[in-house]
Amino acid sequence: MCIMRKGTLTRRGFLKGTAMGAASLALAACAAPTAAPASAEDTAAEMAPVDIDVWTGWTEGAADKIEQILDGYNQSQTSVRAHHVVVAGGMTQKLLAGIAANEGPTTAVVFGAAVAYQLAANEALLALDELGDPDQVQTLRDWMHPAIWDLGTYQGSFFYASMWNQSMGTFVNLDMAEAAGVDPDSPPETLEELVDAWEQLTTYDDDGNIDVLGGDFNWNAMIMGRFHGQFVADETTVTANHPNNVKALEWNTAVWERFGVDKMQTYQASLQGAGGRSRGLAPFLAGLRATETTGPWRFNSMRDYANEDFRFTVWPFPKPAGYDTRGMYTYGDGWIVPVTAPEPEAAWEIISVMTGATGDRDTYTSLFITWLCVNNPVSEGMKDHPLFRDEVIGACPGFTDIFMDDLYNSDYYLYPPKVPTSSSYNSLLGAEWQKAYLGEKSPQEALDFVQEEAQKELDLWLDQSS
Repeated sequence: MCIMRKGTLTRRGFLKGTAMGAASLALAACAAPTAAPASAEDTAAEMAPVDIDVWTGWTEGAADKIEQILDGYNQSQTSVRAHHVVVAGGMTQKLLAGIAANEGPTTAVVFGAAVAYQLAANEALLALDELGDPDQVQTLRDWMHPAIWDLGTYQGSFFYASMWNQSMGTFVNLDMAEAAGVDPDSPPETLEELVDAWEQLTTYDDDGNIDVLGGDFNWNAMIMGRFHGQFVADETTVTANHPNNVKALEWNTAVWERFGVDKMQTYQASLQGAGGRSRGLAPFLAGLRATETTGPWRFNSMRDYANEDFRFTVWPFPKPAGYDTRGMYTYGDGWIVPVTAPEPEAAWEIISVMTGATGDRDTYTSLFITWLCVNNPVSEGMKDHPLFRDEVIGACPGFTDIFMDDLYNSDYYLYPPKVPTSSSYNSLLGAEWQKAYLGEKSPQEALDFVQEEAQKELDLWLDQSS
């Protein structure tokens, strides 16, 4: 039986709402574009759409979704015809190689602002706030949430236009919560209370190993955001061992110590491989985790893979005890324009529409229907757009109260490190962060090592570039 409550949904009810959204989107996409007049050859040529290539790194099913979204964009207007080009891995290197050969796309969607920072540092991108005319730029800036505009800036110019942005919430299996005596209608108010709930929700087998994990969370940047952490003080100074970063890693390490590092590793290993207990599903959907702290993209996989009677709710991902203000981390997936773009004005047009700043906002809404609730729009103003309100917010319980609230109403925003060595810095931090929560190093030792090595690499890059 489908049981509903505020913030609660079963997959069956979930599917009804998303099917209606898909139908609405299909009808909208069927609207024929205005035909260009063909009274003379020069007029026809003038009215012909500009063809552009759009590079993205999505593959397989995700690439299919991007194809659908771009097809909808092409049908929504007659000025630009976008062609999707899949770049499977190595986007930064392939863009730089294309630029060196005076080739490459008109625009690309890259995974995270860090890629844009690196390319901008290599003078490989056009500044978007110089590409558009002043009125266009102001329209986009007024539309975007200020933190998302700030995310797109590097050394004072705007290079990166997010098309959506991440935030966090904690999905909760209602059956497991009720069985464990955890009140799903009273979400934890601090990270420490969340860990208490995780412990209460965890069950063990006869050998004392974790059978169902109540929850954990190891995403270093997201945790750092909650603790008001910091990657850099400025474009020349790394702050990997900032005191708030140490606090964040100490919290993560304490979670693993509380459950037992060996037991956590045994549990993680039991999920892996073809014979793993998760059977290829996300452990939360397979019933092997009672909660999952993740982004709103989980709604899409729940629609596709969860059992019809799967009951869930969503809690906020809370701030640490002792913090009066809320911090968060976001990085976006967004648009850039290489310096060799053959049609930069056309790039501006698609960027403006596919951020919702101009054009038919049903087209922008298609991102969040085709890829259900995948992330948050770049403007809180989308909450008032009818199609978005009905087919996105209406299909994903907690989308506004949890995920959009986290993005738009936080007090402190952490972005990827705005330095040219951002990717390698992040890789090193991830490796050392894991060593700490696995008990191989103390949090301070791990972050001191990252501090030293990341600063050396940045200094070397700056010396060589000068």
